[in-house]
Amino acid sequence: MKIEMIALFRQVNYVSLTMNQVANSPKRRGRPRSFDRDAALDSAMRLFWRRGYEATSVNDLTEAMGITPPSLYGAFGDKKRLFMEAVTRYQTGRGCFAAKALTEEPTAEGAIRCLLHGAVKSFSNPSDPRGCLIVLGAINCAVESNDVMNALAERRRMAESAVRARITAGAAAGELAPNADVDTLTGLVVTTLYGLAIRARDGVSPASLRKTVAQVMEAWPRRKVGTR
Repeated sequence: MKIEMIALFRQVNYVSLTMNQVANSPKRRGRPRSFDRDAALDSAMRLFWRRGYEATSVNDLTEAMGITPPSLYGAFGDKKRLFMEAVTRYQTGRGCFAAKALTEEPTAEGAIRCLLHGAVKSFSNPSDPRGCLIVLGAINCAVESNDVMNALAERRRMAESAVRARITAGAAAGELAPNADVDTLTGLVVTTLYGLAIRARDGVSPASLRKTVAQVMEAWPRRKVGTR
């Protein structure tokens, strides 16, 4: 499958998810809402990003968004729907560095290097909460929130599939050493990506994280010149 098709498939998924959320939201009645929905959603995203799903209450959300509980439910449905819409906003905004890296770089090695360095930049941005909403947003949840954890786990599986597809394309193009194992290499990249999110959340400096990326890329199984 071509990388461009993979990117398109994910874009379709994002659009479909957002459309489903809007379609499933309760019908709003009475006066039109008097707040900026996009700004409110951005505030919710940042709060979920900073605290995680379980630790964020509806009261926390309404205070951060500057709206009342009835307005929240009327505009977004409920906390779970709001969270998933915030996740989609993150993926198509702050988190879009991953899709760009995997689709725009001409080689698999360049794509993975760009992906990991993009992660360091995004996860350590002083203007945003540290870490990654997809990785850290729903790690420990109550039983009744298992669907939220599963939804983020599915997003991570999709991201892993995209990394695997890019590495597979590189192998097919003859970029990797003959003995390179695509699955093992994919696991290394994804584990590094998730580890960067955790270490960034813990306050590790961007310089230190970049050194980790450099060390990981030293292990990249490049095909030696002249080999077949």
